[in-house]
Amino acid sequence: MYTTTARLPLPQAEAEAVVASLCAHLAHHDAAITPLGEGRTEIQHDDSRALVTIDAGMLTFHVEVPGLEQLQQVKAGIVIHLSEYAPPGALQALSWEGDGLDAMPMPEFRLLTVLESRDVTPHMRRLTFSGENLAPFASPDSLHVSLFIPPAGAGEVAWPQIEGGLLQLPRTGQRPVVRKYTIRAIDPVDGTLAIDFVLHAQAGPASAFAAGATPGQVIGMAGLNGGGLKAAGRYLFFCDETGLPALARMLETLPEDATGEAFVEVADAGESQPLLAPSGLPVHWLYRDGAAPGSTTLLQEAFAGLDWPAEAPRTYLWVATEYAAFRELRKAARQRMRPDKDEHLIVSFWRAGLDEDQLAAQAPAETGD
Repeated sequence: MYTTTARLPLPQAEAEAVVASLCAHLAHHDAAITPLGEGRTEIQHDDSRALVTIDAGMLTFHVEVPGLEQLQQVKAGIVIHLSEYAPPGALQALSWEGDGLDAMPMPEFRLLTVLESRDVTPHMRRLTFSGENLAPFASPDSLHVSLFIPPAGAGEVAWPQIEGGLLQLPRTGQRPVVRKYTIRAIDPVDGTLAIDFVLHAQAGPASAFAAGATPGQVIGMAGLNGGGLKAAGRYLFFCDETGLPALARMLETLPEDATGEAFVEVADAGESQPLLAPSGLPVHWLYRDGAAPGSTTLLQEAFAGLDWPAEAPRTYLWVATEYAAFRELRKAARQRMRPDKDEHLIVSFWRAGLDEDQLAAQAPAETGD
């Protein structure tokens, strides 16, 4: 077994709030959470075990895992979650002991080479990449990855590493821009995967890269993030363009006898696309027809029109949309879902007026549920 210990000085109340948020998040991703009393909590997920303690102004994570790469994955996860849940600036005091302190590439880091580019719709571009050892990314329960986009005009790119348990970024001129995206399709045997990018008039780094990508260009990819389906008797999906690639991939994994409905908000009829869905799960396209993204209530109205009888089968609700719609749909879902029967994943993929870096700085409670 490999072990590591992370320590972060935090006042009692702040440490308790961090642990509560972390446990709530991990429980949603099938981790086993066991309160042990006296400020101690055990967290188990797959083959990893963490003992979290709060004592005398110190938040401590003691982790045991069976492999070094798994250790680095867990350490990276601790850093990512603490950066989300701990107060701003607190992470600078994080210290590590134990295994895995030497510099090494990020867990599951891959280099991807552009093979081809094609437009799925006028504002959705699909890039197909080649890469090595893609099998770990093929699970339908690991839809999302982090892409490392080289800065425009950069020469040699310095890819990030994990050192001392922390993500070490290269100096600004060589630093890739990190953005989260969904793997739309993957073939680990052929060593290819596809990612769909929404093309914006005011393009950010990822959208700009997709708009001008040519065969042979290289980007980085890392991380395995959840968001897959839960078994249910009925499925309900609500998303806009940003959630469409994830929706499309999930629909393809459902059994043919699956039932439910999907509602997708896009700019206009030209942005609809063929989706492979079970015959009992129709896809409804909702068109803004000139309205700005994030300015309509199309998804909220569709949700309000749903029939949700008490005797309905176990239902899984998946929502990925703009922040305002996310808040309204989350509120509406809490009023209609049956806590002892239904499950859900409701997230905000973007927020009108904010870029991704600004969105990431928000409290996680305001971006997912």
